[in-house]
Amino acid sequence: MPEIERLRADRQWLAALARIESAQAATPGDDRLYRLQVLTLADLGSAHRAWALYQARPDLFDAQERQRLDSGRLARLAVWGSLYPEDEATRLDEMRSARDAFEQYRATQTPEQRQADLRTRFDELILLNHLERHAEVVERYRALQAEGVEVPMYALAKVGASLLADKRPEEAASVLERVVRESPEDHDSQLQLAYAYSESERFDDALAQLDKIKAAEPAWVRVKGAKQSAENWRHYDADSTQTMIRLYGEDTVGAQQRLEAMAAIGPDNPGVQTNLGVAYYKRGWIDRALERFQMASTLQPDGVGARVGQVGAYLDHARVDLARPIHDELIANRPRDVQVQQMSKSWDSRLGWQWLFSTASGRSDARGGGATASPLGTRDAVHRFEVRSPLINDRWRLTAHAQDAWADYPGDRVHDRRAGIGALYAYDRLSLGFGIDRANDRWLDRGDRTGYYLDAGWRFNDAWHANASWYRQTPEASLQARGAGIDADALSLGLRWTPSERTSLAATAQQLRYSDDNRRSAVALNLDQRIYTSPHLQVAGLADLSASRASRRDADVPYFNPSRDASLNLGVRLDHMTWRRYTRHFLQRLTVAAGPYWQQGYGSAWVPQLRYQHEWRFGTGRTLNYGLSWSRPVYDGVREDRVAFDLSFRWGEE
Repeated sequence: MPEIERLRADRQWLAALARIESAQAATPGDDRLYRLQVLTLADLGSAHRAWALYQARPDLFDAQERQRLDSGRLARLAVWGSLYPEDEATRLDEMRSARDAFEQYRATQTPEQRQADLRTRFDELILLNHLERHAEVVERYRALQAEGVEVPMYALAKVGASLLADKRPEEAASVLERVVRESPEDHDSQLQLAYAYSESERFDDALAQLDKIKAAEPAWVRVKGAKQSAENWRHYDADSTQTMIRLYGEDTVGAQQRLEAMAAIGPDNPGVQTNLGVAYYKRGWIDRALERFQMASTLQPDGVGARVGQVGAYLDHARVDLARPIHDELIANRPRDVQVQQMSKSWDSRLGWQWLFSTASGRSDARGGGATASPLGTRDAVHRFEVRSPLINDRWRLTAHAQDAWADYPGDRVHDRRAGIGALYAYDRLSLGFGIDRANDRWLDRGDRTGYYLDAGWRFNDAWHANASWYRQTPEASLQARGAGIDADALSLGLRWTPSERTSLAATAQQLRYSDDNRRSAVALNLDQRIYTSPHLQVAGLADLSASRASRRDADVPYFNPSRDASLNLGVRLDHMTWRRYTRHFLQRLTVAAGPYWQQGYGSAWVPQLRYQHEWRFGTGRTLNYGLSWSRPVYDGVREDRVAFDLSFRWGEE
């Protein structure tokens, strides 16, 4: 016994256990040796074996030892539950078993004992973190803080991760900074700290944190005597995380190039393929993104990010039938995963009810106090409400709309009030919209006030999209003409080229066929080109070129109808992300443009335009926009001042 006690005092647990078992063979049934065997097994880390032996003879141990052995076994169960599962369906089975064991043990304790058993409370933080019950981790951490309890670093690291998953990045950063400072060997917490900085909109701090990791972790590790260097996966983790944070900070080009280089080196790395898919998706290249997500899922079938990416890509391509099985599998097996929860919100927003309310009003005044020549009148407004049903059979929606547009002209206010119903169809490359509406006003001469419309769109690939539409009794017709009892049908064609998220070029052609036999044809070309990008400020250059002509002379009709006209506008748009928190944000947008407008018979004049807008996003699929506009247009040679206000609220994602 003296030798056993000496070995235990020197923490030579394995040698002590050997002596104990040798002595037990000579004197079986010795209580002191049995007790020392259990305690030494616990000291060695064989918590479950120690607990099993203790359960057979609990009377040999005092209350403190029993608590230690119970806590050690529970901690071991939590560790086992975090190991790699046999399959995704049973991923959390071991951890749930550990949770049941914790609850059974807690049921044997008094409230005072539960509060005093700090080790078990710390292990519960780890258990709940693995079970992805992050709000409960935060709640229990708050309770420990209120009691003045110092949480050890191994548990505090999980608290930081749960704070981040619970969308509390500032507090997560504070906790993780302490973990990294006091446990610099905790690599996972170092990466989590970088994400906490980025999700707090501190992109420079996030990149600096990752630079620090990369500087401390060379890309290749050379062991003395080894024939070749070994990959340093810690450097890779920091490098890939840094690339993704640059992507989230709007450096899409740099992130794409870096990820393509990484994919060329490690094409069989599912994480790289998933990240490259995310980069392609953010750049608007859905086909390429989907290909990378599918490659990643082949390499790692249970990877969450690649499957979430596939769901989003399929929805963008109107292939709900292909997205649904992946969506349902993720919801069944990973309901608490942060990415899956966000995917689920987006899914509901995109497939559920959708509605839009918009209103706009303006005022036009002729310079010098004369009569206005504006086709919009002295005052004008348009109020519209649209609603779409949830998706039917993965392809169809029913729609309804109501609109009231009016304008004040000398002696009268002209209205275009209408309401209608329709349907939308979208599948793969084809999209269709059709419906019927009914005008309810006194200005039209014709007895039939029923309108019909048909829209069709075709996606050639990620960059090219074409559309065509026809509208009988279109609401785009002049209200001046409507006041004279004249309506119009509309035909339009459009082609849009979007090579990336930074460039968009659209061409449109339209003809309004008025009921007085006037044919008004117009063409337009619009360019939107990003010229500066940072995490919180984006600047785009704008160019609009348009021209139109009429089959009848302007003097022959009772509405504004230039025989020929053309305009060129050049401008710049500044988007400032003033505040952002995950799916919520507040964005300010300023657009300044100017250019010449030419009208046959009246010459040309420069037209300045200014617009200031706010965009509030309150969550997934809930966006409020409102803005003020000012311009100085010229109609029939008359310079006017126009001020307008508009507001829209959208529920549901397109």
